Amino acid sequence: MRCRFDTIIRIAVVLLIPLAISGCISLRIDKIQEGVEIFPPKDEFARGKTSLKEILSCYGAPDDLVDMNGDFALHFRKALYRRINISLGIPLKNIALPNPSIGTTGNLLLYDTVVFIFTVDNVLKDIKFEKGTSRSLWEDYW
Repeated sequence: MRCRFDTIIRIAVVLLIPLAISGCISLRIDKIQEGVEIFPPKDEFARGKTSLKEILSCYGAPDDLVDMNGDFALHFRKALYRRINISLGIPLKNIALPNPSIGTTGNLLLYDTVVFIFTVDNVLKDIKFEKGTSRSLWEDYW
């Protein structure tokens, strides 16, 4: 003779499977870019020889300009933010008040940065470049 409890479990599973299959699956992907594309500095940009005019003609207007006790720095930065969110909801409103749901989120933040440091005479003194880092060079540089 079969146990009634096994039969009840089977009936409950048969009733809940269509509810789970009819659940809502959502996928959301965000991609946000702040700033323009940053290219690696050209090989012809030499310390002590390259002028401010050459850098500005290649990169355009900087994101930030910083006075450094006589010297100054031009900062060009691109921030790329990516996020993905996946969630699964099972509609059980007719059976239970709270609707069970499962979700996960992943975040990625990358920085491309180039900093050109110039002397008072508008001549290139130093170059710093980083691509695809998880921290901003500008915040770590100082």
